[in-house]
Amino acid sequence: MKAFILNLKTTLLPAVLNSYSIVFFMNNRVLGIALLLVSFINFYAGLSGLLAVLLAVLIAHWLNFDKASLKSGLYSFNALITGIGLGTFFDPGMVFFVLLALSSLLTLLISIAMGGWLGKNGLPYLSIPFVLSFWMILLPSSLYENLGLTQRNIFWINEAYALGGNPLVQIFEQIESWELQHLLDIYLRSLSSVIFQNNLLVGIVIAVALLISSRIFFSLSLLGFLSAYIFAQFVGTEAASITYYNIGANFMMIAIAIGGFFVIPSKSSYLWSILLVPLSSIVLVFFVKLFAYFQLPVFSLPYAIVTIIFIQFLQQRNLNSRMVLTPIQHYSPEINLYAYLNNKERLERFLYLPLQLPFWGEWTLTQGHNGAFTHKNEWQHAFDFMILDQEGKSYRSGGLTCSDYYCYGKPVVAAADGVVVDLQDNIEDNEIDQVNTAQNWGNSLVIRHANGIYTQVSHLKKQSLKVNKGDFVKAGEVVGHCGNSGRSPYPHLHFQVQASPYIGSPTLDYPLAYFLEQSQGQSLLRQFSKPAEKQVLSNLIQQPYLYHAFNIQPDRSLSFSYTNKDGIEQTESWQVMTDAYNFSYLYSSEKEAYAYFTCDNTMFYFTTFYGNKDSLLYYFFLSAYKILLSDFSIDVQDKLPISLLKTNIILRSLNDFFAPFVRFMEVKYRSRIQQMDHSLNTSVLELESEISIRAFGKTKPGIKSSIQINHNRIESFKFISDQSYIYAKNIT
Repeated sequence: MKAFILNLKTTLLPAVLNSYSIVFFMNNRVLGIALLLVSFINFYAGLSGLLAVLLAVLIAHWLNFDKASLKSGLYSFNALITGIGLGTFFDPGMVFFVLLALSSLLTLLISIAMGGWLGKNGLPYLSIPFVLSFWMILLPSSLYENLGLTQRNIFWINEAYALGGNPLVQIFEQIESWELQHLLDIYLRSLSSVIFQNNLLVGIVIAVALLISSRIFFSLSLLGFLSAYIFAQFVGTEAASITYYNIGANFMMIAIAIGGFFVIPSKSSYLWSILLVPLSSIVLVFFVKLFAYFQLPVFSLPYAIVTIIFIQFLQQRNLNSRMVLTPIQHYSPEINLYAYLNNKERLERFLYLPLQLPFWGEWTLTQGHNGAFTHKNEWQHAFDFMILDQEGKSYRSGGLTCSDYYCYGKPVVAAADGVVVDLQDNIEDNEIDQVNTAQNWGNSLVIRHANGIYTQVSHLKKQSLKVNKGDFVKAGEVVGHCGNSGRSPYPHLHFQVQASPYIGSPTLDYPLAYFLEQSQGQSLLRQFSKPAEKQVLSNLIQQPYLYHAFNIQPDRSLSFSYTNKDGIEQTESWQVMTDAYNFSYLYSSEKEAYAYFTCDNTMFYFTTFYGNKDSLLYYFFLSAYKILLSDFSIDVQDKLPISLLKTNIILRSLNDFFAPFVRFMEVKYRSRIQQMDHSLNTSVLELESEISIRAFGKTKPGIKSSIQINHNRIESFKFISDQSYIYAKNIT
């Protein structure tokens, strides 16, 4: 019984509500409840839709289909539309409810089957299962003698009276008597047509719910409607009439689907929405004439076909930033947009294997990419490093011998974990100002880090290599010493990334993961970038206590005690888990919250958050959004998607409207090691972070947090904002 109640709360009820809101491509409780309620304006249609959804959800749950898809409403929204349609066209009765149950099952079967067929190519099935199953009932309906077409929709006042008596009838009559502008009236009635109604009140409720749920989808519904109306007037089709419900069911939905759901909202997606609406009109008129022979309505078939074809069309391109197919679907265009823009910058590291500088201490980049001397043509993407003193000199004394140079004999380290695949170690070092062009690269080492990713260090000291072919090396492990062999007039270290396992292979344009750059006496953190010439660079040194505290391994759990906003002492536990793609995340079963994270040798950071924002996990997510696992007390800066914060609703809504074109709000994050007293206790660290919101050029601090580390353990954290004060202590 307890398990059933938990499933009801966490899966079945969300699945039912999302079956309604997913009609508009969202998982939104406000929109779902609004559509559920207004569907009952036509009582039997609303009841039929709800029964069809419940049956589809229960069957899919009973047969153990994917819970994420079930919860999102993907399996059951076609059954909902089918149920509402049947309840609109036919009178209730024993035969009707049996056919309703069978059609709900049929729609579920078609949905899952089509999902398997089309899903292999990354294509949606949209409302095609509804169209097919509804046709299978409607076309032979005259043969079912005990199933009668309804007359209720002709006398809708009687339906309203039966539902709510005179007060409801008076509300309907008053709203219907409003003298709205012609276009607005058509727009609202077209919105109501999505659930088989032609009702001004229903259209108003849906419009308000859509506006509350998504400013982007609301604007796209207006855009799709206006585009359809103008085109209908231009070509002179009856699609401009308010009695022609497909103007809502097709044209609005294709604008929403392409403008903001399957494609990241942008100027280009809005433009294509405008272009595809007239195209859909042509397809619609064609299908109307075609299916007129069978006396079948086309319903939403034109929108579904045009959308599927256009998605397949986009999939055939080379990568194009102007029209980006949504990589991770959050069932909200705002979240899709903000997450994409944020991840495009901060998650670029997943495109690259993290490579560090191949040395210890501070070195100067003396020749970079496409350098003035030797970095040309196929070998242009390389780096040369030397050690310079405060006067900019690379040597002591007269610089007449190799040993006079500061970098000569200094350790050279592996840029990342890997296997040694090629080496040369027996070439003599040159005298100063002499070069060995016959053995251009001199003593060198090539390490394989991944398929197609190799690093090469060259001009090493003779017989200084510490490794052999086939040896496995760790990042930062000493592999040799800087020398002056090969085409090298003076001691320096050559470093390059390449795609082949041989000494002297052509170079790759590849960034370095994390390094410090000295600028005007300050250390600046650079991440996944390529340093410029004359910059003084150094590797980051891992702080072991920080690393072990945040290197959270799978199958572990963390528990924290804290006092909630009502002053009640609570505990919350997080399990460390990995998904099917081997991504790690923290999961709070008490609050149904998920926080995905990554941790390498240098940086810990969260990548995304799902679920309950009243959970302790959410506050920790914001506090530890990005943490540098190093001794250096320097600022680590990042940005958060606006959708992850509870911001001013007016400013946020205004930003949402314009976000596909220009954004005037951004959320900034900063963290820093605030306390680390080596003289007293090297095991106690304190990290401080701050989140600020920048709007219209002005920055306002919003959230401050601190995290206490003791030895290898996160001991506690504190979260302070205008709305919340949280102090949580680790009780694991």
